[in-house]
Amino acid sequence: MSSIKKSIRPIAQYVYGFKVKRSLNQWIKENELIIKERNHLVDSFSGERMLVLAPHVDDEIIGCGGAILQSLEEGKEVHIAFLTDGRNKGSKDNAEDIIAERKEEAIDVARSIGVPEEHIHFLDAEDTNLVHEDLSKPLYDLFTTIKPNRVFLPVLIDTHIDHYAVSIKLFELYEEHPEVFEDTMLMIYEVQSPISPLYSNCVLDITTHMDKKRSLLTYYKSQNTTFKFLPIMNEFNGALLDGGKYAELYIEVSPDVYMDFISEHFQDITKYKELKSNLVVHIDYLTTLKSYDSVFKTKQLLNKINKAQG
Repeated sequence: MSSIKKSIRPIAQYVYGFKVKRSLNQWIKENELIIKERNHLVDSFSGERMLVLAPHVDDEIIGCGGAILQSLEEGKEVHIAFLTDGRNKGSKDNAEDIIAERKEEAIDVARSIGVPEEHIHFLDAEDTNLVHEDLSKPLYDLFTTIKPNRVFLPVLIDTHIDHYAVSIKLFELYEEHPEVFEDTMLMIYEVQSPISPLYSNCVLDITTHMDKKRSLLTYYKSQNTTFKFLPIMNEFNGALLDGGKYAELYIEVSPDVYMDFISEHFQDITKYKELKSNLVVHIDYLTTLKSYDSVFKTKQLLNKINKAQG
């Protein structure tokens, strides 16, 4: 990027930010009835044991950092499992050093918020190749040991194939051992391609945790990004609450309903690839409207989850 473009971009971000906020708030007003019908507002989740499935180090904080912080504040047991080792994206020169770097970042974040190191689990699949890895045994061991009441995972219609792959790995586990999903609810979170209030069914108020959530992102120095999309997304979600608040969106779904959904629509990767090609990555204010517009048009299939639950 030229020095002129670099100097102009912050100005464009500031100016365009007003347009984005106005457009998104107007969209909420126009769709207020259907949004309120589909979403329930909460400030915490039931259950004493929480398992976060993060395809990559940083997804856990981006997608459900507020839920993690709230659960820890309530004294609940929080486990975080990183499905890939991140070897293909870091600041070091070789895979071994990148893996070590990213694991250190994950442990530092966990330590800073009070998650015991023994509650951090590395499953060590290769990133970008997760869909082809066999994780049934380590996932089975996690579920039978932790017995989670809530399992958090990224939305499968997303711009990164590893996010889709997490759902496929759970589906494979479910086919072999459906019993480990008893007394468990699934919580689908958004990462860099939003879910949007149009397809979520649960809104968690994270206003009191937002500053801490943003500060935790500074630990991920290996990713060479400012995560500008995150406060935009959480502020937009917060518009569903009172003014000036922040929120995380989820699709809360029973394992049976979700696995039926995957079996019908996504067991074959073809459908995922077709939808992925229409999504725009959310980077900052300059991409926000295009990203959300692509979500509104592309993720309609998620409505089948809510309809199946009645």
